[in-house]
Amino acid sequence: MSLDSILDIFQGVGTLFAVSPSFAFARVGLIILGVLLVYLGRKGTLEPLLMIPMGLGMATVNAAVMFFDPLNLHGGIGTLFLEPSAGGVAARTVAENTSDLMTILQLDFLQPVYTFMFSNGLIACLVFMGIGALLDIGFVMMHPFLSMFLALCAELGTILVLPISTLFGFTIKQSAAIAMVGGADGPMVLFTSLKLAPELFVPITVVAYLYLGLTYGAYPYLIKLMVPKGIRGTPMPKEAHDANITSFQKLMFAVIICVLLSFLFPVAAPLFFS
Repeated sequence: MSLDSILDIFQGVGTLFAVSPSFAFARVGLIILGVLLVYLGRKGTLEPLLMIPMGLGMATVNAAVMFFDPLNLHGGIGTLFLEPSAGGVAARTVAENTSDLMTILQLDFLQPVYTFMFSNGLIACLVFMGIGALLDIGFVMMHPFLSMFLALCAELGTILVLPISTLFGFTIKQSAAIAMVGGADGPMVLFTSLKLAPELFVPITVVAYLYLGLTYGAYPYLIKLMVPKGIRGTPMPKEAHDANITSFQKLMFAVIICVLLSFLFPVAAPLFFS
């Protein structure tokens, strides 16, 4: 059996140098980075809820590149995943849309998940749902003006990045999607990029969640740099009115704010509801 025949069987290895050496190094580097993110997430250095699934997905997808590109979008190589919005891009090919691909494969249970979650922004809603399940809005109710001030500080990143992105040659929609990373809100970044610049969804998502995840790892060093050692271990007193906010008040606050924001920004109502 020749080497080419072996590489045709083990296509992950066969596609390693199929494009260029730089592509191979990028794949290997992303696989190593993915495994590292899983390790740091499990260790607790980085946020495990973000880094473990992201690292595993990064390593797996970059390992599973093969000679499969039915729409001729990637120079003859790709993965089992077909872009949800790519249907009919290249007519008269093996598969003209995702439904044709599913008929051919009949094995990739992740394809419909990928199609239904990423083509319409559902992934952002599911992430928001997970965050909402872990979130306590008591602080927002106790300190509404401080919360708004912190939110405005986060949005300064969006304001600053927008003109910088346009200077680099991106369109205004692409720049807006990129600038959302500066708002420190991962699901909103997903939602905005899918709506305004779906062609940049993957790089924007990777950058956004790496930035958010690595921020957690930098906290101990920032605290040592900015907080004097003598007051780092000072216990924070529990505010007297913490217990005055009941679960009923939290529920009504969430319901009213959800409805009000949906009136103001209907396009983002799925995110508010989630």
